[in-house]
Amino acid sequence: MIRKLFIPVLLFGAMNIYCQANPSVNNTNIEKEFFNIVLGRPTDKSITASLLPSKNMSIYCEYKKSTESIYSKTTAQNVMKDVPYEIVLTNLTPNSKYNYHIVYGDTPTSGYIIGDEHSFQTQRAKGSTFSFTLEADPHPYDKKGSHTLWDICFNNQLNDSPDFMIDLGDTFGDDHTPSTTTSDDMKQLHLDNRSHFGIAAHSVPLFFCLGNHEGESGYYLLQTPPNNIGVYGTLWRKYYYPNPEPNDFYSGNTNLEQFGMGLPQNYYAWEWGDALFVVVDAYRGYTANSKPRGWEWTLGQTQFSWLEQTLKNSSAKYKFVLTHHILGETRGGLAVAKNYEWGGYEANNTTYSFTANRPGWSMPIHQLMAKYGVNIFFQGHDHLYAKEEMDGIVYQEVPMPSDSTYIIGMTDNGSAYGGIKLDASGHLRVTVNPNEIKVDYVRAWLPKDETSQHKNGEVAYSYSVLPKTTDVKIQEAVPTEYTLMQNYPNPFNPETVISYQLPQSGFVSLKVFDVLGREVATLVDEYQNAGTYNSKFIAQNYNVPSGVYFYRLNAGNFVQTKKALLIK
Repeated sequence: MIRKLFIPVLLFGAMNIYCQANPSVNNTNIEKEFFNIVLGRPTDKSITASLLPSKNMSIYCEYKKSTESIYSKTTAQNVMKDVPYEIVLTNLTPNSKYNYHIVYGDTPTSGYIIGDEHSFQTQRAKGSTFSFTLEADPHPYDKKGSHTLWDICFNNQLNDSPDFMIDLGDTFGDDHTPSTTTSDDMKQLHLDNRSHFGIAAHSVPLFFCLGNHEGESGYYLLQTPPNNIGVYGTLWRKYYYPNPEPNDFYSGNTNLEQFGMGLPQNYYAWEWGDALFVVVDAYRGYTANSKPRGWEWTLGQTQFSWLEQTLKNSSAKYKFVLTHHILGETRGGLAVAKNYEWGGYEANNTTYSFTANRPGWSMPIHQLMAKYGVNIFFQGHDHLYAKEEMDGIVYQEVPMPSDSTYIIGMTDNGSAYGGIKLDASGHLRVTVNPNEIKVDYVRAWLPKDETSQHKNGEVAYSYSVLPKTTDVKIQEAVPTEYTLMQNYPNPFNPETVISYQLPQSGFVSLKVFDVLGREVATLVDEYQNAGTYNSKFIAQNYNVPSGVYFYRLNAGNFVQTKKALLIK
């Protein structure tokens, strides 16, 4: 049933009371015929709702905390067919769930219809438990992406009730014909996706990360400006989808660009609960080639410096870095993570040339993430699920949500990965709580492809990551007569040798701790003579998972701690 409110425009106060006393009916199939909603830019005290009307109408929004009964409302506005209209709700309460609905009608005097009840969450407090979802490479513009399966994946994400979703690109643009793609073409590519995102984004705010096929690269932006796909893509993306800009909640790119692009909203960071999120743009920084190779690929010094300061200055328990791909348009995770700007080495992995190629930069990106405690690096581009790990950082390839063959990524790019590899399609559901991060791969299946073994929404693989914060302090200043040497090999599996020198006999202990400071093993108790000693830490003897461990030597007043990495 559609409930209409026939009340003159001058009686908005009375209308508000009527709405408060009468919960809205579920008009899902009706509402989407008139407009769709994409939420974005959630903060501690605000959120942006982008509405796309299918006809001229008058609208306003009613909203309230889910624990309250009285709605607040925005001022009624006349909106135009096919022109996005943004409603910004402000003065909200942090760490709160809100309900809202759009009230709409042809004119204020012709009566209003109360739309579906939706919800959103403001910034979580530290110590809270929350979840978010990720997808990558839907490819709705070519034969790789099934619109039907993508919609199923959006419904799966909506059912997860996450605080927000992050799309890692190759979503809006199509750079296959860069010299002939027009502004109208780019407009249509962005417009077409509103109906798909609208399935979930009315209650799951969207964060977007640029992919290579969006065409918003530094190279394309320089080709006959402003008539190029880089400018077209930026303008239409910002027109239809609200992405963060730097303010008192988000940090990001502060560079104002020409031709009406303004702040490009291409890289940004924010904190939510116990986590820092850093979305990096892999494409706007390079200018040398449409498909950069080797050292041609770069974030650019401005973005790199921002990334370094963002990671350094955050005390968040968990840190996530996200981008479309490590080196722009290569394939793989750890297979290329040691190379060029990302890892500092030439492709042969033996010649370190970062200093020569990036003079004045502090260190490669991987080393930066390791130094400042990044837990998981998320990327897309390769259309499969793959989990690898290096130096205590999980490298997570995010699956394609719309591959109706389920094997494109594994067939084309599976050989570029080690670790855990699974075919697509689906999304990642990441749950963050004070004790751990849990990552679930949620599969999406077309009804015709479901079997007794495979059902839509099943969890194909799960793992947990512990926080890196610990009270096991690494102590560097040591008396010269004692020496705690490095373990070797490091990383290790299944065992490592820990070497140390003792200047005299006596009681000593060599203990191993995990990142939470819990004692895993005691390797040494007492020695009768001075000398150099080696002890083995055999991981399977203690049933410990992959991760960072600390080994500590105690002898009298002497204490020294070093770090070891176990990769199974």
